[in-house]
Amino acid sequence: MSRLKALLHNRDGVGGVEFALIAPMLLVLYLSAVELTVGLSIAKKASLAASTITDLITRTEKITKADLTVMEDVTKSIFVPYPSRDLSIKITGVTINNAGASTVAWSWANKGAAPYVVGSTVAIPDGMDIPNTFVVRTELSVDHDLMMYLPSFTGSSLKEITIAREFFFRQRVGDRIECQDC
Repeated sequence: MSRLKALLHNRDGVGGVEFALIAPMLLVLYLSAVELTVGLSIAKKASLAASTITDLITRTEKITKADLTVMEDVTKSIFVPYPSRDLSIKITGVTINNAGASTVAWSWANKGAAPYVVGSTVAIPDGMDIPNTFVVRTELSVDHDLMMYLPSFTGSSLKEITIAREFFFRQRVGDRIECQDC
């Protein structure tokens, strides 16, 4: 009985047991923080890339498919050091007529995706639908692989997410932007 009492009062190894219980949770918390930081960085890069593309295009009066194709390289350089796997870019010139109706003037998409049909209606954010103006719309999406995959903790089989951004900029020079071969 005295040996059992001594064993109950013995505190040797308590720190090791506590560490063994808490270490896995701390490791998951740390890896989750790293994953969240990388994901937010890629989301920020996606916003910057979409904004930069739109800004560059709105500074000109004429553009070609070759100019638009270069925008993929611009985006990839913005994403460094992160991969820009499955990068999808769609750039659209939108004319807003005197009645405030917005239609596609030209459209381009990378990777063989179908651009918007010329003349189709486009939804423009409130405040940008000023009659007799021209707007450039850029849609960008990139796939991001999750580094830490813990289906037993998250309850899902999500291994990849798509980060998408959309920007609208008004033209800065002239009345409209012509795409000669779009």
